[in-house]
Amino acid sequence: MQIIFKFDTPFGPFCDALYLDEDHTFTEAEIEAMKQERLSNWIAILEMPPTEEVASVEATEEVVQTEAI
Repeated sequence: MQIIFKFDTPFGPFCDALYLDEDHTFTEAEIEAMKQERLSNWIAILEMPPTEEVASVEATEEVVQTEAI
């Protein structure tokens, strides 16, 4: 069984799906908690400041693009 869900957030829409067995025993509250956990994890990733490595990759991409011109 597939449960598709969507949340509107300040970062834009978040769409995901839960895949459960047809005979699952989760309550509606447990399913809602799973949805909220996925949303919270996604927002945490977006709010995390970039690492030093990401800044280095962006600088390298800029150099490559400049050299291509």
